[in-house]
Amino acid sequence: MKLSVNRNIIWCDLFVQRLADLGVHYVCISPGSRSTSLTLAFSSNAKIKTFSIVDERSSAFFALGLAKKTQTPVAIVTTSGTAVAELYPAIIEAFYRRIPLIICTADRPSVLYNKGANQTINQRNIYKNHIRYFANAGLPDLKKLPYVKKLAEDAIRFSIYDDMGPVHLNFPFEKPFEPKTYTDIVDVKLIEKVFTNSSFVLPAQKQPGINFDSLAKKFSKIERGLIIASVNLYDKNFPTLLSKFSKLLGYPVYIDGSSSLRFGNKKNINVIDNLTALVRAKDFQKYFDPDLIIQFGSTPIANVLLEFFKKSRAEKILVNEFGDRNDPSLTAKTILKIDPSEFCESIIQSSKNKNGRDSCWLIDYNVMNNIAEELKKKIIIGAQFPFEGRIATELISSLPDNSNLMVSNSLPIRDIDFFVSKNNKKIHVYTNRGASGIDGINSTALGIAKASKEPTYLLIGDLAFFHDFNGIYNAVKYKIPLKIVLINNSGGGIFESLPIARYRQFFKEKFSTPLELDFSKLVKAYGCQFIRIQNWKELNQKLSSSAGKKILSVFEIKTDAKKSRLLREKYWMSVANKIDSYINEIIS
Repeated sequence: MKLSVNRNIIWCDLFVQRLADLGVHYVCISPGSRSTSLTLAFSSNAKIKTFSIVDERSSAFFALGLAKKTQTPVAIVTTSGTAVAELYPAIIEAFYRRIPLIICTADRPSVLYNKGANQTINQRNIYKNHIRYFANAGLPDLKKLPYVKKLAEDAIRFSIYDDMGPVHLNFPFEKPFEPKTYTDIVDVKLIEKVFTNSSFVLPAQKQPGINFDSLAKKFSKIERGLIIASVNLYDKNFPTLLSKFSKLLGYPVYIDGSSSLRFGNKKNINVIDNLTALVRAKDFQKYFDPDLIIQFGSTPIANVLLEFFKKSRAEKILVNEFGDRNDPSLTAKTILKIDPSEFCESIIQSSKNKNGRDSCWLIDYNVMNNIAEELKKKIIIGAQFPFEGRIATELISSLPDNSNLMVSNSLPIRDIDFFVSKNNKKIHVYTNRGASGIDGINSTALGIAKASKEPTYLLIGDLAFFHDFNGIYNAVKYKIPLKIVLINNSGGGIFESLPIARYRQFFKEKFSTPLELDFSKLVKAYGCQFIRIQNWKELNQKLSSSAGKKILSVFEIKTDAKKSRLLREKYWMSVANKIDSYINEIIS
């Protein structure tokens, strides 16, 4: 039996069906003519939920949020031309944070490149510096249908298993694109054969060649150790294993503010919250420089901690499942490509002393951490409204258990890192710290919220909020009740901490960039809730009462970036003086 078909439609249907069979549940699509066949194929597949998002940049960041929350590959579809370039910021972020995205770009035939054809650019491997895998599908060909099926399998294999992160598939198409515009007559049996589900076998994973007995013996001889844990794709067992690991070795653990490990980890008594304050003391590194630093996951946020790491004479071991060199100081000599849970468990099993080490080193770290904590309570948590650092601590205290919290770059994530202490409340923290841009923050948070049943919150500054404001429309379109705490410090508050801030006129015009916008009018224009917060009590009350609301809500707090900087500096100076006094006391 013969069947009239459109080769573009068959090509795309087969590709999308294979993605769906292998676990792709979401796709973000921006409208365009050249991508018609891809759009129809994704929209027709019952296993995949589609999000139609006009702005390609917002679409890509929304997909990034979906992938962050679900930890599954999310597809993105766009038409040809500059639309392809709009995806790039989110792809860069996904690359450096190893987030699985499958980017499907429609294209004109390559013979039209550089020929003056409309909406035609050279899209082949356009993201080559920030992509884990690229393939050009070529024009649809019914004799090569198994190839496009394999293309879907390769996309899954690279995005999740072989080299986790974003992959790019470029799809050239010739007209016609629509289903009832036929291009070929084929045998039905051919179609049935290629659409039959087939097995998908992953290559066996190589076991790491690490001598755990030797490492465990080495660690047992080193008392002065430090563990740093930052963002990573940790499994559910890691918090417990990290606690056992740190107790076994007697090492303090610093958990970066961008990591969910700081929250809900009740068992780890060795966590040091205030290391970023301690390292500012003049004599801290002189007397408390470790002999060994074990870093799990990505690079920490704080520059003072990176500087401490760089100057440290310690042996440094980086542990993450990808073997990534997350060390801008370039001083770490050992990088272990292994899952952190497997690493901790293997060291624990290989250790002779199962009871752990009694460590004066750890006691001193705990004493100093408590000194900083008391000053934090007095200066930061007791600060008058509207100090930016306290906004972070008040937000955490107001969040319901098991919430999602997306934190924007620049000052918000630093205030979380500096001032929020470990908490038994379980909070899932998300950031875009791969490239640390302020673009796409709203859309990423909305993607997280849409993929989650838990309440989702966003802490963001005014520039980042404005930068992705068109992303807010998707909250209305898809009924996403995101709660946004907006810190409005008239733009560029983080630059107050840089030397350029001393040049006030030049600084105001070129760096602080005050927007002077009434955000209430913009937010309300979308039909969302806007509340301007006047005191701490109101912030807590409004956040609590908003929990059941089904619309996006924005809670704006107007702050003074310069005054906030001075209060941060007061805290750090107070801690440094107290720590130096403590050190002088114990060495005298």
